[in-house]
Amino acid sequence: MRRREFLHMTALAMLAAAGPVNSAGAKAPQQPPNGPGPEVSVALAATPQDAGDQALRQAVKRAALEASDFAWLSQEDAVFIKPALNSGNTYPATTSPLAIAAMVELLKEKGAGRVIVGDTAGIEHVKLSPDSLRGSTRKLAEQNGIGPAAKAAGAELYFPEEDGWGAFFEETPAAGQHWQAGLMMPKILKEVEHIVLMPRCGRHVLAGSTLGLKAAVGYWRTDTRLEYHHDAGSFQEKTAEGNTVPSLLDKQRLVLTLA
Repeated sequence: MRRREFLHMTALAMLAAAGPVNSAGAKAPQQPPNGPGPEVSVALAATPQDAGDQALRQAVKRAALEASDFAWLSQEDAVFIKPALNSGNTYPATTSPLAIAAMVELLKEKGAGRVIVGDTAGIEHVKLSPDSLRGSTRKLAEQNGIGPAAKAAGAELYFPEEDGWGAFFEETPAAGQHWQAGLMMPKILKEVEHIVLMPRCGRHVLAGSTLGLKAAVGYWRTDTRLEYHHDAGSFQEKTAEGNTVPSLLDKQRLVLTLA
């Protein structure tokens, strides 16, 4: 499915719940406001249930190479890998460290100059305010294995809360109107040419199955996260709309998960 078309359709599907009703009592269909985006590929690499680490690494690389020709990656480009590092819990509660290591290796093989792995854990574990910080995503990454795996494969680690309240910039979603303020995104995204999203495979207790869209929460500063949860009636719409900020639409090249 085309990435931009999926984002538009997701937002519209949520908005349709409050849309006009026809005489038969059914919701009137709504059409996407824009045409389809660029073609992208979807790939699956299957392994036996008892596959070892090396077989899983190769499957991750095989799926990535089937989904993308990596023509977007130039020599010495910087790539940001965004995992689901919500807590110190191990895979599958968080992204597979093995999958992250395989992706770091592949990006390095393709010529990436810098590969940066980073996220901010859930607010119950890490809370940043203008003048204080509680908790550490770095420590949680050590617990769940993501940190050691990424470093061993040659990646840098970056956790926005360590740079403080000012390490974010404001972006406005391109679609929808359920956010009252702009979204505060980490400045590291201005330093990279590309983003690879590596969500975990699972359902969220509030959001349900979002196909990785809810992983965007890991980018956001605490004030954006609080607004996200403030109005439950628009939770689904904000999940979709939050993925339409310019940095994600312009730089995200690949979404890959190991399940």
